[in-house]
Amino acid sequence: MIRASDLKTGMILQLERNLYRVLTSEYHMGGAKMGGLVHVKLKDLRSGLFLDRKFKPDERLGNVEVDRKTLEFLYKDADGYYMMDPESYEQMQLDRSLLEAFDPFLQPNMRLSVEFLEGEPVNVLFPEWVELEVISTPPSLSSLQDEVYKPATLSNGMEIQVPQFIKVKDIVKVSVASKKYMERVKK
Repeated sequence: MIRASDLKTGMILQLERNLYRVLTSEYHMGGAKMGGLVHVKLKDLRSGLFLDRKFKPDERLGNVEVDRKTLEFLYKDADGYYMMDPESYEQMQLDRSLLEAFDPFLQPNMRLSVEFLEGEPVNVLFPEWVELEVISTPPSLSSLQDEVYKPATLSNGMEIQVPQFIKVKDIVKVSVASKKYMERVKK
């Protein structure tokens, strides 16, 4: 058990038989007769839904410890995503809900951290950005080099907007959350 005032980002809590990851935790001081409160933003590990909760600072919550393992992505099919432990070569199937949001960015042999609770995978920690190659984009308009973006198709088939100076075969960083161009990778 952990006190609500000791919550930190990344911790996993068990509330009403569900598991939640702490996304943010802020302590707000109370005034006079009103005591302080801890405002917590949570994400349900199974459904992916977000939840805002308020706790009294001394309230006890169920803290859950998870095991982390680095696994290598192999392939996907209609049943789920298949990963391999690079040390033991053991293969396992992950539920579609764990990786579906990251599907456009998955690449064969990509290594990802997977969190396990009692031997069952409950969460995949995906990087904030990925590097992808530009496979097609129109030539730049030199007079509008810095102000206007143009479409570019990436090696994963996704189309994003990039600055005019980006050319075919350039490697670009793309934000996984927003699916937007971040910067060109220097060779």
